Amino acid sequence: MRAFVLTGYGAISDNVRLAEMADPVAGAGEVLIEIHAASLNPIDFKLVHGALKRISTYKLPRPFGFDASGIVISAGAGATRFKPGDAVYVRASRDTVGTFAEQIALPEKFIALKPPTISHAEAASLPLVGLTTLQGFGYVGARAGQRILIHAGSGGVGTFAVQYADHLGLDVTSTTSAKNADFVRSLGADRVIAYDRENYLEQGGDYDIVYDTLGGAFTVDAFKLVKRGGAVISLSGPPDRDFARREGAGLLVRAAVWLMGRKVYAASAKAGATYCWFFTEANGDQLRDIAALVDRGAIKPVIDREFAFEQLPDALAYLEAGRARGKVVLKAR
Repeated sequence: MRAFVLTGYGAISDNVRLAEMADPVAGAGEVLIEIHAASLNPIDFKLVHGALKRISTYKLPRPFGFDASGIVISAGAGATRFKPGDAVYVRASRDTVGTFAEQIALPEKFIALKPPTISHAEAASLPLVGLTTLQGFGYVGARAGQRILIHAGSGGVGTFAVQYADHLGLDVTSTTSAKNADFVRSLGADRVIAYDRENYLEQGGDYDIVYDTLGGAFTVDAFKLVKRGGAVISLSGPPDRDFARREGAGLLVRAAVWLMGRKVYAASAKAGATYCWFFTEANGDQLRDIAALVDRGAIKPVIDREFAFEQLPDALAYLEAGRARGKVVLKAR
């Protein structure tokens, strides 16, 4: 089979290549999937650039990619949830990445039936952004009536998060560009702040939750807007200080993680608010929950652009440019 592999860290054009690899085989508890579509996420180009090499254990070269939708080819010993011909979608774990390929074998516990009302491309756009949002909101106990600020409401994560927050009954404010303001309102935002026309830091605060999808200064500034006792969920900020211990990292990595987060933790302490950072976990049960929301019309996939399988390097560069409205998808079939 053909698969894209990460050969080193640096420029996309130098370190992402299409290679011929042995066809995968479903092991015990695994399902072999013929991939029809895979979606891209910011974590993908960050991996290429080496942004996570201090805290990852990847040995290169290796396939990469997290999200996919396709058809079950076979099931390994003990795998009973799916049968050949089932249309499924999946988010691979950090240890099993490799969806930028024609086939992949993954544990069946990561997999769910594809929502029948949408295409493979649409299904592939959902797993990472959906699981990230469900898990993040779950960690902080998001509930109806709370006020939430979601940054970049027109982006891949943002388009899902705005819809999901609206579904839960939260009061949703989102930042986006002026040209995307009406679009983000149509997803369920109660209020939209156009960052290219107004300073979001001057538009009031007192949010129960700030959903930081941008990182950098946005992570620290989130604590200027969250209420005491509230929470900042960050997808792009520094790792939390317990992360290195959980991962079994050495003293040098632990010290580096501590230093990376010193400004954020100082802001968190001053605001009296919680800082929530996590790695999204693969979870087939939660994917089934997302599929049910899609089939009820509570969540609609948003795709900005589809690329042919062989165009992954171009797709990564396009996503990194930061102008995509919704998800960028790779069509394998």
